[in-house]
Amino acid sequence: MSRGQRAATAGVTLTAAVVLTLAGGCWLAAWNAWTLMRAWRADVKVVVYLRDAAAPEEIDAIRAAIASEPAVRTHHLVTQAEAEAEFLRFMQLDRSALEGLGDNPFPASIEVSVADTAQTPSGMAALARRWATLAGVEDVRFGEALIRDLSAAARLVWIVGAVIGGALAAAVAVVIGVMVHISLGVRREEVSLLRLLGAPDGVILKPFLLEGLAIGTMGGLAASAVLGGAWLAVHERWGSTFEGLLAAWIDRLVFPMEFVPLLIGLGAIVGGAGSVVAARRVRQLAP
Repeated sequence: MSRGQRAATAGVTLTAAVVLTLAGGCWLAAWNAWTLMRAWRADVKVVVYLRDAAAPEEIDAIRAAIASEPAVRTHHLVTQAEAEAEFLRFMQLDRSALEGLGDNPFPASIEVSVADTAQTPSGMAALARRWATLAGVEDVRFGEALIRDLSAAARLVWIVGAVIGGALAAAVAVVIGVMVHISLGVRREEVSLLRLLGAPDGVILKPFLLEGLAIGTMGGLAASAVLGGAWLAVHERWGSTFEGLLAAWIDRLVFPMEFVPLLIGLGAIVGGAGSVVAARRVRQLAP
């Protein structure tokens, strides 16, 4: 391989690495956004508000009815005193701020976490309708608009990430295919000589296919290293500089280890695919 061919191969490998990094970054961002939105959706609870005059027997019956639902994961009774204390803690107020509102304006409630299969607007609405009819229940709320918006956003993010990442992966195949096409043109005499000697197309094409596979694989390795390093920088270095809700969001970011062989395999696949398409030209070369 001449110096020019080596330089061209290095350039194509670098281009493949950059484009695969962008594609992998889109998929990684989409995966984390989808995971984060699913986590937010899981944090949304169905809240069953109890009447002030609800008898202990009615509360026990309500809790039994809630526990009997297969879609219920956990449920927790929040007394009026606990609801008041949580409000004051969250708002950073003292009890004097509630003077004039009566002894305790906050109703008792039961907070219910549901399984993933029920974390949809229709699933949670069905539970709310059933529980609203129970004796001792004042109201049932679950943030229907929030659940609907999070579900739609999670689907949109996943679709957009998949489309953009797929387009970039196709671009890698095109770049590698162009490289193999040029290589075939440069080595035209060598290919023609092999055909005159009776070499089958498979033997002639093998080095070009291996070249495409190697370029794609090295690009996938480089992209995995870049994305892994970026994730470590965000999660380990920047994560410790934030507090509160933002820190909790960053702590939920993940870099699945399965992503590394997936990206390397994708590079090999698109590299091989680009080589196969470009190498078809060998049949057009005269012996």
